[in-house]
Amino acid sequence: MVCCFFAFVVVFLLLPLYYALRYLWELLPVGNLRKKAVFITGCDSGFGRTLAIKCAENGMHVFAGCLTEQGAKSIEADATSLEGTVITVMIDVTKDDSVKKAADFVKKRLNPGISLWAVVNNAGIFATYGPDDWCSIEDYKLALDINTLGIIRVSQAFKALLKQSKGRIISVTSVAGRVSLPYTGPYSVGKFASEAYMDCIRFELKPFGVTCCILEPGIFKTGLIDRDAMKRRIDGVWSKLTEEQREDYGVAFKDSFAAHWSDLFNDLSSEHVEYVVDSYYHAITARFPRYRYRCGWDALLFFIPITYLPTEIIDFAMKFLFDPRIKPAAIEKKKISMNTRQTSLIYEYPHSVNSLCSSLWLLCTSVVCLVGV
Repeated sequence: MVCCFFAFVVVFLLLPLYYALRYLWELLPVGNLRKKAVFITGCDSGFGRTLAIKCAENGMHVFAGCLTEQGAKSIEADATSLEGTVITVMIDVTKDDSVKKAADFVKKRLNPGISLWAVVNNAGIFATYGPDDWCSIEDYKLALDINTLGIIRVSQAFKALLKQSKGRIISVTSVAGRVSLPYTGPYSVGKFASEAYMDCIRFELKPFGVTCCILEPGIFKTGLIDRDAMKRRIDGVWSKLTEEQREDYGVAFKDSFAAHWSDLFNDLSSEHVEYVVDSYYHAITARFPRYRYRCGWDALLFFIPITYLPTEIIDFAMKFLFDPRIKPAAIEKKKISMNTRQTSLIYEYPHSVNSLCSSLWLLCTSVVCLVGV
C-alpha cells in the first residue's frame, strides 16, 4: 500500500508540478541578445537559413556557415535590412582545414564586447536509403563524415570560445537517432552516433558552464524529401548495384519501394518547419533550454514514445509503416518454389501420408483401449 501511495504521489502530483514549473522557467530569456553572436552551419537553405534570418531579426550577430557561394550570396541578399548582422562563412564540415579556418575567421570578426554565445550544428544529409544490400561502405562513410564527424569537428573547433562565454552547443539529430528506421542504415547510424557524442560532451562541458542541446525532428517538408529528389536518389543507388543484386530485388520491388516511401514521407511530413526553427531559437535564447527538443507531432506521438515499447512491437510497427508492399524478387521466387514443392509432395506421396494418418489412428486407438483396460 505504501508503494502504491508513493507511485500515486509521483505520477499525479509531482510530475504535473514538475512540468508546470519547467514551462515557467523555460519562458525566462537570456539577456542582451545584441551582444551575442551565433555560428550556424548549413545556412545555404532550409532550417539553417531560416534560423539565421530569425536570429538577425532579433538583433543577434550571425555567422552563417555556407557550403556554396550561391547559398552565401542568397542569404546575404535577404539579410541587408535586419536589426542584427549576417556574415557568411564558407565551410565544409567534412574537411578539418575548412572548419579550422571558419573558427579562426569567426574569432577574428568578433567585435569587442561581442561573445560567441552559441554554435548550431545544422548541416546534414539524407542521401542514401534502401536495403543495406544497396549501401556501400562509402555511403556509410559519407553519412558519418557529415552527420557525425561534422558535428564533432565544428564542436571541437569552437569549444574554447564557448567556454569563455559559457554558451551552448546545439545539434540537430533526428528521431532516427532514437529509433532506427528501416532502409535508412547510413542515416540512422550517423544520427545515433551524433546523439552519443552530444550526450558525452553535455556531461563533460557542464562544469565549464557550456550547455549542450539536441533537436530530434520528425519528418518535415524540405528539399530532402521532395518526390523527384527521392526518386533520383533511389534510381542513382539502383544504377550502382551489380546485376546479381538487381536480380535479387527486381525492378518491381525498386519501383514499389520508391513509390511507397515517397507517399509515406509526404503523408507524414509536416509543412510547419517553424517547429524546428522555433526549437533552435529557444535553445539559443532561453536561460534554461531543454537538453532535448522533440519537433513535430510524429516525433511527439509516435517515433519517441515507441522507443519505450518492446522490440517485437517496434518491429511490427516499422514493418507496417515502412515495408514496401512487394517483396524482393528472390523471396517471391522462393515462395513460389516452396508452394510448388509442397503441392508436389502431396501428389507424389499420397500413400505415405495415408500411412502416417493410419498409424496415428491406430496408436490413439491402442492407447484408449489400454486405458480402458
